[in-house]
Amino acid sequence: MNLNFYRYVTVIAETGSLSTASERLFITQSALTQALKKMEQTFGGPLFIYQNRSMQLTPLGQIVLETAMEMEEASLQMTNSISQPEAASARHLSVAVNIQTGSMLVGKVFARFHQRYPDLMVHFLTASTKNAKKLLDQNAVDLIYCNEFEPSDSRIIQRLLYRENILLAIDRHTARQAGLPTGEKLPWKLPPVDISRLSQLPFIVSFSGAHFRHLADSYLKSQNVIPYIVCETSNFLAAQIMAADRVGISLIPSSLADYKNPELLHFHLKTPLTNPLVVAYRADCQPTVEMLCLIQLLEDFCRSNGENSLL
Repeated sequence: MNLNFYRYVTVIAETGSLSTASERLFITQSALTQALKKMEQTFGGPLFIYQNRSMQLTPLGQIVLETAMEMEEASLQMTNSISQPEAASARHLSVAVNIQTGSMLVGKVFARFHQRYPDLMVHFLTASTKNAKKLLDQNAVDLIYCNEFEPSDSRIIQRLLYRENILLAIDRHTARQAGLPTGEKLPWKLPPVDISRLSQLPFIVSFSGAHFRHLADSYLKSQNVIPYIVCETSNFLAAQIMAADRVGISLIPSSLADYKNPELLHFHLKTPLTNPLVVAYRADCQPTVEMLCLIQLLEDFCRSNGENSLL
């Protein structure tokens, strides 16, 4: 199978759209569709389903996506290992970020970073928090962005950028039926919600095994909520589209809250839940001036941005 096909799956999952993915990959949509069909024939089932105006991964597709991400990580390691002497001497920075908030957050500050270091080659690699830490442990990247803050881990130096609030996304109609106020839209203008009051409603959640799913599961358990799950998705924007269409309610990081959807409301949780935004590098490696600059830019942006969405 053409190894590029795995990259195609990653981009489709990121964008949720064949047309947008084809533009990013610089291939025609028909060619991308044919490649996807070949992969589905090879793996014996659909990798995506089209739901609520977005391409959603099937359980089989999630497995293929994880394989694709591992292959990208291996490719980066191989490139670093066999690079030519002249390339090895070139100034570069490798950063592993997660598919969801990581790539978007870095994108918000990269223009300023590039202005300061226009000759620096920067490699961004998308990876889960677990795989990003593996890459850092293997010295395959210089810096990682992740969502786990473990001060007791002496192997890495961690910088907590921000603890973002997790919000409840719910459509106006369902909120009104549940007796919640709907006159305002933004979460800081609405009273916090007791999640246990909504435990009878269907939930849209992240895939099992994902960092955010573990975070949400632990929180719901602490609130004595056993969620009735109707959908799993790794795409927070898709989850909010479905929530607006009354499929279910969902827990959403404030950095990815879709405040523009007129049918959707976002509430703070009465018992707060936060998601750490963290950058880290190896304790046995001296951070470069460029690394420290990027970290500072990210920290400044997070603090000034507050609960404003990255979308």
